[in-house]
Amino acid sequence: MDEATIRTAIGRFRDDEGRPLVAAENLANVIAEDTWFTVVLGGAGNDQRLLPPLHRHLTTAFPGASVELRLGDRIYRGGGGFGPGRHVVAVLGGKGGVGKSTIAVSLALTLSALGSTVGLLDGDLSAPDIPHLLGIHPQRSRGEGWQLWRTDPPPPSRWRRPSARFGLEVMSTGFVLAEDEAPLVTSRVMVSALLRHLIFEVAWTADALVIDAPPGTGEELQVMAQELPLSGAILVTTPQDLAQMDAGRTLTLLAAHDVPVIGVVQNMAALECPHCAREIDLFARSSRLTDAGVPVLGRIPFDVRLSEAVDRGEPLVLGDPRGPIAREFARIGHAVRRWLADRDRGVAA
Repeated sequence: MDEATIRTAIGRFRDDEGRPLVAAENLANVIAEDTWFTVVLGGAGNDQRLLPPLHRHLTTAFPGASVELRLGDRIYRGGGGFGPGRHVVAVLGGKGGVGKSTIAVSLALTLSALGSTVGLLDGDLSAPDIPHLLGIHPQRSRGEGWQLWRTDPPPPSRWRRPSARFGLEVMSTGFVLAEDEAPLVTSRVMVSALLRHLIFEVAWTADALVIDAPPGTGEELQVMAQELPLSGAILVTTPQDLAQMDAGRTLTLLAAHDVPVIGVVQNMAALECPHCAREIDLFARSSRLTDAGVPVLGRIPFDVRLSEAVDRGEPLVLGDPRGPIAREFARIGHAVRRWLADRDRGVAA
């Protein structure tokens, strides 16, 4: 399997009238290494809708090969984009302070406990908290830059390796910055390059990649929704109407880019009275998101141990695996796995 053979196979990718669907002048580059190869298509004359059928054509022509296609800001590896049977799930909150990062960590650990191979990507480039939540406290690593501006995509032998923690594969900009350093992500172009690097130039083996996304609807989230192969998104909110209104803005952004929403997790939903064991609502309950058709995946009770545990880098779902919070995350994890399995069947169809 070499460049010439791959180019010949692409030349056989034709429409019903026998015309090539990828003109030779629109085939910018082919890079091959062992059983992996990437095809870079030029922007002029090529349509992103060609990526799935071209991928099927090439995987049929080269059985057992891992095929990556690149066209502009879109990278496609089959299935929903990340690879056949592989998924990228974004955990989002319309505003800060709703516990989104804690939910992302706990969900990733729960999916791992349920048998999935899971990666956790810190997509909040301006406030990378995932290392702290997992008990990883890097010192500044001078001189360890990330090469984002390449003329050609690197082959797998040059991909960055994720860190490992609690059975998860983990990657964060926080691994190359001390906790008191401010990341210098200054433009949409840099956000786009960095996020695509973290998704496609890291040697993930995970079949489910959970992204802890930043709050709001800024550059990072817009790039995620527009350029990354998101299988679905999970909204995190507290129950009251103001938080759900902010989450609704995120919902509108996702709909504009055809990103399906798996459901909403209501965090800090209620407190169990230590005297009578009755449930006490901490916030007035809003139906704004359910009225918009977003199902509730779970309601995480308020428990001060949850924040204490993550501050120690010891997630509570591991420290108290039979407690009420772990049980609720198990419900959420099963619901997410069912949703992804249904999506796989739809993609296969």
